[in-house]
Amino acid sequence: MFDFFKKNKKKPSAAEEKKIAEKETVETKPVETKPPIQLAFEKNLSFLRKDTLERETVQKLFETRGSMEVIQIGKTTFPGGEIVIADPLVYLGNDRYTDLLNRQIPVGEYPVELSICHSPIAGVRIAAARLKVREEASVRYEITMPKGKTIEDYNTPGVLTGFGVDAGLACFCDGIVAKEFDAFQSKWRQEHPGGNLYDDYFAEIFAQSYEQQPQVQREGGDFITWKIPGTEHVFSMFASGLGDGFYTGFWGLNSADEVCELVVPFMNPEYFI
Repeated sequence: MFDFFKKNKKKPSAAEEKKIAEKETVETKPVETKPPIQLAFEKNLSFLRKDTLERETVQKLFETRGSMEVIQIGKTTFPGGEIVIADPLVYLGNDRYTDLLNRQIPVGEYPVELSICHSPIAGVRIAAARLKVREEASVRYEITMPKGKTIEDYNTPGVLTGFGVDAGLACFCDGIVAKEFDAFQSKWRQEHPGGNLYDDYFAEIFAQSYEQQPQVQREGGDFITWKIPGTEHVFSMFASGLGDGFYTGFWGLNSADEVCELVVPFMNPEYFI
């Protein structure tokens, strides 16, 4: 009886044999897994595309706990009260690629705080930066807009609501100080034709920063607070999380709609710890 069924079993067609072979190939093909750092990086891109920032997110970013710690790296001077967020070595002082922000702060000097993430997969990284203008806590956060624009202009064609990083650095800077920095670097380049502003000038200053605080930055240095030669104005430069990219600033506002802080998230630490 069993021989009967074997002899009369229908032979698979060529098309069916091809499907069977393809299925077996798929089933036996090893599953490709991405390295943890790549998975975290991809998730972080979605985090950076958000146009809202929750209070809870900021609280977690700037809270010393576990693998996170918050440090102050110095005070930045604001002689005019208008702010630019930019990559200092590529775009700062260039009106074509940067905009003053839509809100002003009182003239004065304010501390810059960095949220440091000690990641087992990415190493020591700056997860966020904050310019602290008032001690009181913010009640809400609003995306920064270019000067002359309001939040109602968000997503309007031609309105840029962020800043690009191409040298792995960012800064909060007063509009007047940005012009002074542009004059400094223009003069330096004239006096050092063929020179590299980072390699030949700033690298040593960053290295000194690392020697002073090696536990919260990568070798070579991740942040400095620096006075522009020939002026009394100071501002801080700091590494932008995982490096080059496009980042967004957020105003932290109180119930009277006054600026308490200016925050730039670079990383969601939850993805990297």
